[in-house]
Amino acid sequence: MDITSIREKINLFIYSSKVQNLRILKLISFGVSLIAIGSLFAYHGFDLDDETNNWIQIIVEASFGYYVFHYLAKVFYDFAPIEFIRQNWFEGIMVLILLTEAILHNVFDLTVVESIFDFLGLKSGSALSVVFLQVYLAVVVFFELSDKTSLTSNIKLHPSTIFIFSFLVIITAGTALLMMPEMTAAPGGIRFIDALFTSVSATCVTGLAAVETSTFFSLKGQFVIMMLMKLGGLNIVSFAYLAAFLNRAGFGMKQDEIIEDFVTKDSFFNAKQMLLKVFIISILIEVIGGGLIYLLLTPEMPFQSEGDKIFFSIFHSISAFNNGGFSTVEGGMFAPFLQKAYIIHVVVAALILLGAFGFTVLFDLFTPSLLRDRLKHPWKRPHMSTILAVRTHMILIGITVVLYLIAEWNNTLSDQNFVESTITAVFQAVSVRSAGLNTADVHSLAIGTIFLMIIMMFIGGNTFSTAGGIKTSTFALICINTYSTIRGKKNVEVLGRTIPTDDVLKATTVLVTFAGGMIICTYLLTLTETHILALPDRSFIDLLFEEISAFSTCGYSTGITGMISDAGKYILIFSMFIGRLGTLSIIFAFARKILTTNYSYPEEHIMVG
Repeated sequence: MDITSIREKINLFIYSSKVQNLRILKLISFGVSLIAIGSLFAYHGFDLDDETNNWIQIIVEASFGYYVFHYLAKVFYDFAPIEFIRQNWFEGIMVLILLTEAILHNVFDLTVVESIFDFLGLKSGSALSVVFLQVYLAVVVFFELSDKTSLTSNIKLHPSTIFIFSFLVIITAGTALLMMPEMTAAPGGIRFIDALFTSVSATCVTGLAAVETSTFFSLKGQFVIMMLMKLGGLNIVSFAYLAAFLNRAGFGMKQDEIIEDFVTKDSFFNAKQMLLKVFIISILIEVIGGGLIYLLLTPEMPFQSEGDKIFFSIFHSISAFNNGGFSTVEGGMFAPFLQKAYIIHVVVAALILLGAFGFTVLFDLFTPSLLRDRLKHPWKRPHMSTILAVRTHMILIGITVVLYLIAEWNNTLSDQNFVESTITAVFQAVSVRSAGLNTADVHSLAIGTIFLMIIMMFIGGNTFSTAGGIKTSTFALICINTYSTIRGKKNVEVLGRTIPTDDVLKATTVLVTFAGGMIICTYLLTLTETHILALPDRSFIDLLFEEISAFSTCGYSTGITGMISDAGKYILIFSMFIGRLGTLSIIFAFARKILTTNYSYPEEHIMVG
């Protein structure tokens, strides 16, 4: 009897019990994940006794053992196990790592990951990597629970509900983690409002800090902030793919149309693979960026160990690419030992730019198959959204660079030569619309420059990117529509194409909503922050700058974030949260309420202007 015949007999034997057993194993996996992650959070967040730590270690090892068993069970129950291993290769690598670590630890009393982190000087690195691995395995379980054999297949959730709920879960978990004693270096821990503010700022990839990240938080706390930025960045760029992947839960045609506003039709029908592609490419970019930053660090810089240099590099690479805006050194990129590190500035600016472009733009421009197809057929071009986003983005950067140089040449740039001044101007032009990392003292900038930055923060980056603001596509459509109206055109046209009226109306809705939200929140800040307005070196523009930075999830500040009252912090928290998911959630909310548009009332002229 050959292998094929044996496999056929096994398939017949397991056929009747396959669905039920796999469903039970998935539900058990989800419970195991929650218990293991909760145990790890307690282990790293509190100073526990040895007996409790030993029990937690047993729980974690048992959970890893179950993950291995579950993976092998899935291979066994699949009718084509070789194909299953090939399609789920990444999960297989994770399981192989677990098996290797278990064998080395139990047979040779050696752990490779822990040894590597100890060698690099990161004492908490191996332990925190275990947390990250557990979270990853929990995500794997979540996707398993989302397929057709799962109990969740009958749960119909609107895309905006999934999006908002996912952010709330991450923010809540981040707040709870940051409040644990081991996360802060300062005595007495962190207040709830400051923990919530930090968690929202990191998850919404803003960068405003209620407390000094470099001194207030321990290495564990900084690691949590880094992971929140990573999860927040992935959440915004992978949301539409996730919604498309969960489309099997029963979204309607109108909801499909909404999701397709943020992903291409090809990726819409290949969402699971696109999710994995987004994850892998983002990790690859961050690792390359971190490696370049590490290589550019000099011995004169104040790092205590190789581990500190590596963590600094990876943290700032993740912060830049996800447009997070946080830094592990006081003053950020304007810290004394980084002020003249212009090559590092260039690397960080490149990471910010890639993050602000967004994955749909990057995939459309740099996917090898598409590049080959365009070389073979020159008449083919990138998607209209890509062309419009890139052109608008680069034009805005160019305008900002020129105006920044003009305004600051005899001010903050007076001690720099032309090349250094240009690098500084380019960095601010790239960072101001999304990241919040700065290489200049914002409070010392000219009023004209501050006003320019306010405008650019309001515009933000590209759609479906980690940047905030009304987005470049919205700004471009508003400008094109205005130009068409002035010219007396009935249609909005660009690059030989007519833009649908629905898109123009959506752009107008986003503009009005963002502007209205910022105006209301700024007014509220003038009521709660009278103590800041009373200071001799502060004015209304500081509050306006802070609010627009929060609403646009940029993270720039003139230095008043630490002075904001608790009431003001809640206003900024609301601004960051709404600003992060405002465009999508507003469009989804309106789309959900409209039952039909197949009607029209009699027309009547309204006087305008």
